Amino acid sequence: MLDYSLSQIGFSDSETRIYIELLSIGAQPVSIVAKRTGLNRTSTYSILKSLEKKGLVSSFIQKGVKCFSANDPNCLISYLDGKCRTLDYYKSELLTAIPKFRSLQGVLDFNKPVVSYFDGPDGVKHVLYDSLNASRYFYAYLCIDKWLEGGMEDFLVDYKNSRIYNRKIPMKGIVADLTEVKNFFNSNYATGQKDMTELLYLDPVEFGSMFENEMNIYDDKVAIMHLDKGNEYGVLIENPEIASTHKVIFEMVWKGLKR
Repeated sequence: MLDYSLSQIGFSDSETRIYIELLSIGAQPVSIVAKRTGLNRTSTYSILKSLEKKGLVSSFIQKGVKCFSANDPNCLISYLDGKCRTLDYYKSELLTAIPKFRSLQGVLDFNKPVVSYFDGPDGVKHVLYDSLNASRYFYAYLCIDKWLEGGMEDFLVDYKNSRIYNRKIPMKGIVADLTEVKNFFNSNYATGQKDMTELLYLDPVEFGSMFENEMNIYDDKVAIMHLDKGNEYGVLIENPEIASTHKVIFEMVWKGLKR
C-alpha cells in the first residue's frame, strides 16, 4: 500500500525502497542502506542525494561518517505541492504556446465541421480554456451560477485572470440576472478588469432556456458546456460558417435587448 502511494506521486521502485527503509531504521550511513535494500552502494548514494534534493531526506556527519535520515512524512505533501506548482506553471506556458503549435499545421480547408467531445468536470474546463486561444474578443452566454454550484469559483477566477492579464481578450457576455452572479462579478472583477468584460443581464425566468448551457463563440469555433453537476460535458465545434451564424445571432440578441 505504501509502495503504491509513493509510486503514484512519481517515486521509482528504488526511491520507494530506500525512503521506506530509512523511515523504518532511522539515520544510517550509505553502506547500511545499500545492504538492507539490496542495491549497490553507488546507486544508493545517488538516489539518497536525489531524495535529499527533493527535501525528503536529510544528511549529517556522525563520527566522521556521512549519514542519511528520512524527513517527516509530511514532507511528501510539500514535495507534491511543489510538483503541482511546477505543473501549473508549465500548463500556463503551454496554453500561451498552443497557437504557435497550431500554426505549424498549416491552413486546412474542412468542408465539414470538426466536432470534439469532452466528458466530466475536466472536460468542461478544457473546453473553456480553449477560448484563451481567441485571436480577439469573443461572445458568451454565461452560466456562472452553474459553475458556482459545481464548486468551481476558484477555477473561474484563475481563468478570468488568464483571459484578462495573460491573453488580454475582451468578452461580451449575456448572463442571468441573479444575486449570486452579480456578487461573483462584483467580488472578483476589479474596475480595470470590468473594461475587458461587457455584460448584459437578463431575467432568468423570461430567458431561462438561454442559460441551459454555456456557449462561447470565437474565431471559427463554437464551444458548448453542459454544467449540470454530475453530468458535465463539453462540445467544441470548429467551422467558420457555424461560428459566423452564431456571432450574428448573438449581436442581434445583444442589440435588441440592450435598448
